[in-house]
Amino acid sequence: MFDFDNTLVDFHKASLLAFGQTFEDFNLKLQPEYYSIYEKINGKIWNDFEQKLITTVDIRKSRFKLLFERLNIESVDGFEFNAKYLSNLVKHTTVRPEVINMLTKLKAHFKMSIITNGLKEVQRPRLDKCLMTHLFDSIIVSDEIGAAKPDLAFFDVAIKSIPNTIKKDKILVIGDSLKSDIAGGINYGLKTCLIDPYDSFLLVNADIVVQDVLELEQLLLDVYQPIDCGFYDYLEIYCMRKTTVKIDFTEISNQASVITKIENLFTKNKVEFAKLANGTTIRLDIIRELSPISDREQYI
Repeated sequence: MFDFDNTLVDFHKASLLAFGQTFEDFNLKLQPEYYSIYEKINGKIWNDFEQKLITTVDIRKSRFKLLFERLNIESVDGFEFNAKYLSNLVKHTTVRPEVINMLTKLKAHFKMSIITNGLKEVQRPRLDKCLMTHLFDSIIVSDEIGAAKPDLAFFDVAIKSIPNTIKKDKILVIGDSLKSDIAGGINYGLKTCLIDPYDSFLLVNADIVVQDVLELEQLLLDVYQPIDCGFYDYLEIYCMRKTTVKIDFTEISNQASVITKIENLFTKNKVEFAKLANGTTIRLDIIRELSPISDREQYI
């Protein structure tokens, strides 16, 4: 179950461009600080919506009305401005080709859904514009069902939308919001994956944490195989002693080898990695052979 904005597409970029274009469309002078003021107002309004304090009608009517009151702009109707902004948001939404490639590969192995808090007049058109609608078995938009993440009612609808019955422990919620996506998924009994591009959250209850959604391709399709404890002990010794080693490994069906030192061993998302002195990082389960070499051997 994929969130859409800031998970599969860069909402901040699209929104900023749409905001600027809409000011231009209404012949308004845009100041640099206007968008940050709008973000705070919009964030508060969406938070109120998620807590069931307001409706999506209120979102459409209020956010730009409140912005223009704050900016002392009286010549523009906030509701009309909102409609134009949403139209521009559709135009400026783009997706990286790598994301489409990843989703196409995942579709061959998993059922996939979009679960998004958004307005119905823009979310599906934006998915269509990005040419990704056909990749999903179901699409749930909060505005269409009258419930928003993290509400359990939202996840009730999302679960029922999946063709055939799937057990909760086989469902992964993927998103960038600790409250809407991660807390919502956990409270419903689902596994979760946080998209945290800036590695900014220190304590996270999510099962998986990645900086970029593209990391999921390897995590989901190339399942990690735990290594033997004895082998790990050798790695720790070579790392501690700064021993130069020859590492033979298999990566995407290709055999390769490298002569280097192991700088560090670490675990991320229950997968073990070695950080090498040459700047690369490899999964431990792709190592096929490991052998120490002398200083003389490495220069032969």
